Amino acid sequence: MELLTQGLQKMQIKLADSALQQLLDYVALLAKWSKFYNLTTVRDPENIISHHILDSLTLLPYLDNVQTVLDVGTGAGLPGIPLAIARPDILFRLIDSQQKKINFVQHVITSLKLSNVSAIWTRIESLQDSPQVDMIVSRAFASLSDFTNLIAGLCDEKTRIVAMKGRREQVGNEQLNLSPGFKLNHIETVTVPYLNAERCVVFLTKQED
Repeated sequence: MELLTQGLQKMQIKLADSALQQLLDYVALLAKWSKFYNLTTVRDPENIISHHILDSLTLLPYLDNVQTVLDVGTGAGLPGIPLAIARPDILFRLIDSQQKKINFVQHVITSLKLSNVSAIWTRIESLQDSPQVDMIVSRAFASLSDFTNLIAGLCDEKTRIVAMKGRREQVGNEQLNLSPGFKLNHIETVTVPYLNAERCVVFLTKQED
């Protein structure tokens, strides 16, 4: 609890005690399940807090005026689950093509009683006729080229498109190969407490036809 609360303080994030407990319960479930199902290579609870929870929550400041979020390639529920716990007023749809990971996410949803989250086991290509959402986000999912190509049918010029990445240099190379019709607006470097690695958030938009 102390590492999480101190990390959130450093990030100037205030959460209710109930949300803090849900985050800790999620950490415990992720650590337990990863021993058997290889959900993440980070399995120590303290490292899960820094590498996954706090890292995911760096997206919180960008959720203003957002009502629906699609988390593409969510894996074990990242960043969707931590964000959904912090923002119960926003609806999150978490999608992944690996059944074991969606089974875990569904277990988390049920265990933590998260009424604002749904988990979908499918490939993103199968959602091309899905209702559009306010924001589409991915975390360490794919190259910007593949990401934008896969979500092309799910967004328009009003959709906020966010890719959570590592080093800015990596993004610099990827942006040269964006799918046609997309543009990179800006990149923001983010600091994750207790994580000695560079992180950045990439903001993109789809241009009008």
